[in-house]
Amino acid sequence: MTATGARFATEFDEPAAPRELPAVFTSGGDPEVLVADQLTRGAAIVGRVQGDSGAVMLKVRSGGRPIRVRVDLHVDGATQAAWSRAVVPDRGMRELPRLIMVRAQGVARAAALICRQRGRLRMVEAHAWVEFDLGAPEMGVDDLLIIELADATLPPWAASALSPLAAVGVRINQVEVTAIEGGDDSPDGPPLTGASAQLAGLVSAGGLVGAKGRTEGPARSRFVVVNAPGPTVRCRLRTTVASVPPAAFRHPTRPWLRRQQGQTVLKAVRVAKRGAGYALFEASPFTRAPQTDRLVVRATHLLDGTDCPVRTTTVAPDVLDVLIERATAGPVLLGLTDPAAETVRPRVSEIACQVTEVEC
Repeated sequence: MTATGARFATEFDEPAAPRELPAVFTSGGDPEVLVADQLTRGAAIVGRVQGDSGAVMLKVRSGGRPIRVRVDLHVDGATQAAWSRAVVPDRGMRELPRLIMVRAQGVARAAALICRQRGRLRMVEAHAWVEFDLGAPEMGVDDLLIIELADATLPPWAASALSPLAAVGVRINQVEVTAIEGGDDSPDGPPLTGASAQLAGLVSAGGLVGAKGRTEGPARSRFVVVNAPGPTVRCRLRTTVASVPPAAFRHPTRPWLRRQQGQTVLKAVRVAKRGAGYALFEASPFTRAPQTDRLVVRATHLLDGTDCPVRTTTVAPDVLDVLIERATAGPVLLGLTDPAAETVRPRVSEIACQVTEVEC
């Protein structure tokens, strides 16, 4: 008898047959989900990352064809609770956006920027879609697809504004695998809207909201991740301001706060703080949209850490055209800063940007 995670296998058990294409994995208990490394399997989801990185091994038959993989990542309240247990945030530390690197077959393929939206009474969950292609030789003869979530190497100019141990607690809701038939790679088409580009995995600007992660919602972050395959990518960004994220969830240390009555009181306090923070943000005189001509835009290639040339054009007082150039393929982190306002803007609002159009 051989132990395999939470289950046991014997020498009489037959090996799992690979799933045929197109395949959609929505449960960690499926027999084709062979291995979960630092990832807790779920019943209605593939699993949730429990360590600084997490991987899942899927058995799928590609038939010698290249495949396209789509992964739905999800951040919810349980994600933040798991992150708090691992990081033990300092008092007053805020819930920061997460930059997550997605690897397949041991190679970095794409990145996702995901953060929850601050509502009046609660934090809104967020999804991030990632899509990438694998060549036929990369699958090998064993029909094994290995997907891993891990922290990205942050550039110095963005390290303090993004969350440490970003992959902890992140859910993998589902994995879709389809075959790329001959001539399936379509040429450059018309520009995509921001929500469509995020759903297609071309860009990531905080994630999509809703039960299935298809609604954009308001701007939440001043960072954007570009996963488009072309050497040059044009993004049209709408700049605005957003309320600063609330303090990160901290597990209570006193025994009486761990009881049900204490948890109820803590939840009421958190809801009151979020409502008060949102009201203060709306009433603050510092919630004016930033001037686009004063913004500094930086871009860094997340695979090799090199800076990418960026050209910006002001289209409107709150709209900015950004042209990113890169020599090699791979995800690029784009960030906006306002040097003139960083010293005077209080911790009530911060710069945020929303992708309105993407052209590859």
